[in-house]
Amino acid sequence: MKKKIEAYSETLFHLIKFRCRQYRDSKKMIGIDYDSFMIISCIGAYYLRNNTTEGLNWDSVWELTRSKKDEQIYNSKKLTIFAVSNIMDLPKETVRRKIEALKKKKFITHSTKQGLLPTDKIESVMKPFAEKEIITLGKFLQQLKKHKSLDQLLNLK
Repeated sequence: MKKKIEAYSETLFHLIKFRCRQYRDSKKMIGIDYDSFMIISCIGAYYLRNNTTEGLNWDSVWELTRSKKDEQIYNSKKLTIFAVSNIMDLPKETVRRKIEALKKKKFITHSTKQGLLPTDKIESVMKPFAEKEIITLGKFLQQLKKHKSLDQLLNLK
């Protein structure tokens, strides 16, 4: 028997509200469409998973992206357009076109040797967005807790 969330509609309302804000903010603050935002998010998640340790603060993470050690890591564990296409379940050509647009904005670089990499410019663009997103995420979780659905969600199986 599956467990049910008592405040299901309230939970969905706040989830949709969170997504809509993320969608609007990605367009307004970063100036890109949502698919491109998700591609940048994939690149960021890949970097965080493979190159940082838990608990690093924002400045430490970006300092690592500028290090020579980072280039060595990317030479052995590169992220490809094909991999992003599979992760996002988007056509490879769509991802390639969006990557080209992100390269023109100087948010990322791409080479066959190193794969997809974040640039220094992305820090200045993403930092205000990320700070706002963390606050919004906190408010979203507070609403779930207030309506007693957070614990229910955490215990779903």
